[in-house]
Amino acid sequence: MSTLDPADAAPATTTGEWQHTRSAGANLATTKVPLGEELPIFCERCGYCLHGVAQHVCESCTVRQFHCPECGHHQPINTLRPAFQKILGRIRAAIVTLAVLFRLNFFGWLLVAWVAMGFEWSYGYGSVRMGRTYGQNQLTPRDLEFEQLVAFLLFGLGFGLLGRMLLLRWRRGYLVGMVLATLTCAAIAGGALWRRWDRWETERLRLPLPFTLDFVICLVVTALSVTLGAAVVWGIWSAAAYAFLPRRTSEALLNWQRSQSSESAAFLARTGPSGS
Repeated sequence: MSTLDPADAAPATTTGEWQHTRSAGANLATTKVPLGEELPIFCERCGYCLHGVAQHVCESCTVRQFHCPECGHHQPINTLRPAFQKILGRIRAAIVTLAVLFRLNFFGWLLVAWVAMGFEWSYGYGSVRMGRTYGQNQLTPRDLEFEQLVAFLLFGLGFGLLGRMLLLRWRRGYLVGMVLATLTCAAIAGGALWRRWDRWETERLRLPLPFTLDFVICLVVTALSVTLGAAVVWGIWSAAAYAFLPRRTSEALLNWQRSQSSESAAFLARTGPSGS
């Protein structure tokens, strides 16, 4: 333990106790200094300077701690300080904020993409029969094509897979898929109606409603693919975790993800361990 010259020490209180402080010209100690002897530590309850105060070990535990002579507070010295805890809290809040923003952007922009798909795939140019002959090409509700069906099927399946993994707080995957399918179909229908309204505004061309049998079949296929993707993704993810990660690591990861849909875990996250 380092020693200080009495001339470098100054009384800290009126009780005659000497507080170990170092003057500007004092020599630095070359021996190992115990934790708490050189760090600026203050009492977490009253702010009293604990620099140089003797360290004690509690009778009922093995935690080394300071006993504040001012208020009697027992302060462990080998735990995180409140300032560091506050930094960790701010980092956690920043991560949660970024996660929320990522989810909002993911679902927002993909719903915009669904609107664009409904805008582009709802109408197509086709020949219109005028009497005994066919007239020039005009915009009419689009007939269902194989390429269109595959595009909506694959896009809906991927949207359901990724969307479910971003909404693990909901317990039932198929319910998540049904909600996403409803939003997806509404976005597609909105895009189709938008194109009909746009043609009327720009060219005064009144198009027929796009809700033909082919369009409804496309909506049904999209809804089923989104729901299916959200319903099966957890099984696929669990199998991949067990296949590519060590068993203990995969179980810890999956248990943590399952706990996000637990009501008790969500309650503790909002209120803290004390439930206050």
